[in-house]
This record gives sequence, structure tokens and C-alpha cells, in this order.
Amino acid sequence: MADSYPFPDSIHVSSTVTIKITSNNYLLWKTQFESLLSCQKLIGFVNGTVTAPPRFTSTRTGESITEVPNPRFESWFCTDQLIRFWLFGTLSEEVLGYVHTLSTSRDVWMSLAENFNKSSISREFALRRNLWVLEKKDMTFAAYSREFISICDALSSIGKPIDDSMKIFQFLNGLGRDYDPITTVIQSSLGKLSPPSFTDVVSEVDSFDAKLRSYENADSVSPHVAFQTSYGSNNRGNFRGRNRGQNRGRGGYSSRGRGFTQYQTTPTNNGERPTCQICGRIGHTAANCYNRFNNNYQGGDMAQAFNSLYVTDGNEWVTDSGATAHITSTPTNLQSASSYEGNDVVLVGDGAYLPITHLGSATIITPAGIIPLNEVLVCPEMKKSLLSVSKLCDDYPCGVYFDSTNVYVIDIKNQKVVVKGPRSDGLYVLKNQEFAAYFSNR
Repeated sequence: MADSYPFPDSIHVSSTVTIKITSNNYLLWKTQFESLLSCQKLIGFVNGTVTAPPRFTSTRTGESITEVPNPRFESWFCTDQLIRFWLFGTLSEEVLGYVHTLSTSRDVWMSLAENFNKSSISREFALRRNLWVLEKKDMTFAAYSREFISICDALSSIGKPIDDSMKIFQFLNGLGRDYDPITTVIQSSLGKLSPPSFTDVVSEVDSFDAKLRSYENADSVSPHVAFQTSYGSNNRGNFRGRNRGQNRGRGGYSSRGRGFTQYQTTPTNNGERPTCQICGRIGHTAANCYNRFNNNYQGGDMAQAFNSLYVTDGNEWVTDSGATAHITSTPTNLQSASSYEGNDVVLVGDGAYLPITHLGSATIITPAGIIPLNEVLVCPEMKKSLLSVSKLCDDYPCGVYFDSTNVYVIDIKNQKVVVKGPRSDGLYVLKNQEFAAYFSNR
């Protein structure tokens, strides 16, 4: 037995090598076949380490030498022909026509490598290039995803799979600017101990795409979404204009480094300059006073200074993708407010019309800066302050992203998360870093 070669004739090659070789899958086929030969200790027959022994051996009988068949060659030949038979069983009819005249398994193996290895390398380069230049552009997200995954599958089929991190990079890179908010969130999560898989990323972006499409089609917003709001004029229809009432309390704005505008107060509509409630000087309000957080400062009127720091429940804002305006329940949640004298009302999800009493502005203070909220409506019957996602995105260069646990406001200019809020009792809440709201001087 020591002189014989393995002869595993009970092996069913079709159950181990599951594909037939073509010009597009040679590397994958080769990997499967090498695994089969290696586990049977037969890989040497095709890589050249096991060579054919002499066909005959010499036997001396007295003075004469005779040639007799070598039993080792017969054992080698049987095993070699078994491997050749396995190879033929995994070839398509077209490919079999190229190699059927070759007599040994190594000759068949080398011929296949010579014919298909070059074409597989060329196909790999072509597929990698197609993956690199693939962009969503005018395609739907579903079509883009299918095309991307099909290219990755084609690379896997030739034995050149793309690892998950590179897949994610290429996939996000081809989405375009509309998907920058979700791209930023996903990129920030890749450094965690348990980064998302490619499948997780596709699922997250698919959810974000569904939200984008819902914004494009206003009618797709469900009427029973919690706290859904819209303008209504005289209880008739919807009003999406700018609500041209009196004394709207508009402020001026300037950009300060984070991509979000910072709140500044301009003179009131009657031409009077505001008076600070902390230091008593004319020209700015308490919100912009240098002594606002100076605990050692002693103003002239301490009662007035303390009144300027009135803590309210306005530090929490519920983000609402169905609302068309920011809404709060009391003017004390605003930095500036004026009485509303128009006829518009707020229409909520249960069909009720809520009166508007004031109009003003507020801010959400974050470690990255101040996010102003313009044209905030005051409806005393509202139980929670609502932040309109569409209004915020229209006014500022930001994106708002929701996942199962948090809401994120992302600065599109520098692609950083400006503020993050938790999901609480089914609602996504943004909280002020400072719990101070300022009375208006008006």
C-alpha cells in the first residue's frame, strides 16, 4: 500500500464543486476544485509536485534484464485519470472541447489556467472600474442598490470579493449630496467597536430615501401622525405662505464658523433700539449681553436681571416631520415674541383648529453653536413644543436624520452632527443645552 496512490472513487464531485467553469467564474471554480483536491491529498497531481513514476521497471533474471510494468505507475495513472474525470465533469460543453484531447490531469489544469486566468483578471479590472464610477444620479435608490450589489456579486463569483468596509465606502460615495446627512451619521458609526455591516447600511439609507421621497410628495404624509400640523386660514384649506401679520419680530442673522447662523437682534419695527434687561444698556438684548453668564456681575436692577433668566419647559422640542411650522405653548419659551393679529390657525391631526396668540423666535443651544428657530407660533392649547423638520431644513443648511433611538441635526456644509436628541415615548426630542429662555423687551 505504501507504493500506491489515493483512489477516492466514492467522491461525488458535483456535490463539492457546485459550478461549471465559464470565462466569468474561473477563479471561484479553481478555489472550489483546489479545496476538493487538497482534502483528498491529491493537489500535487495538478500543481506538479507529484510526477508520474516510470512506466516500466527493470528486472534482472540471471544475465538478462527484462522490462516489466511498474505497479506504482499503474496506481498513479488510475488516480490521475480519476482527477481528469472530475475535471471534465465540471466543464461546460464548450470548454470541454478545448481540453478533451489532453491526457493527464495536470495538462488539463494548466490549459484551463492559461485560457481563463487572463480573461478573469481583465473581467476583475472591468468590474472594479464599474463599481468605482457607479453613481446614483437619476436612478432610483432601489435601482442603484441592485446595480451596486450585482457588481459586487460578480466580483465574488470570480473569487475577488469586496470586503464590507470598502463596499460601504463605495456605496456611500455614489449616492450624491442629497444623502450627505445619512452618510455623515454612518461614517461616524464606522469607528465603533461594532460597526454596521453593508446590509445594515443599505437598510438605513433605504429608510432615509423613503423619507426624502415623502418630502417630495406632500400628500404622502399620513394625517394621523402625532402632532402633525399645518397652517389653516379661517378654518379653510391649508396656508403655506409667510403669514404677513403685524410686527413679526424678525431678526438679523450672521454665520459664525459652524455653518449655522447665529441669532442677532435688530431694531424693532417702530425704530426703537432694544434695552438689555441685564446691564441696562441700549443696543442689545439679554440674549446677546456679554454679562449673561457672568455670575460676579452686579447690574443696576437685580430684580430685572433675575427676571431675564426664567426657566421654562421650553427646553424640549419634539421634532415633527409632518409640521409646517415651529409651535410652542407659551411666549415665555421664546426669546422675542409679538402678539399675532391675523386670522390664521393651526390644524392638528385630529381635525381641531388651534388659535395662534403670538409669533416670535427661539433658539436651541448646542455645543456646536446656536440654532435659531424663526417664525415660531404660540398656541396655548399645545402640550408640547414642536420643531418642524421641513421649516428647519428650508431655513438652514442642515439635514435631519432619524434612527431607532435618536434624531440627529447635521450641518451639511461641514458634515458634522450639530445636535442629537433621544427617542422618548415614541417621540424624538431635542433639548437645549441651556435651560434659560429670555423675556422679550417688547
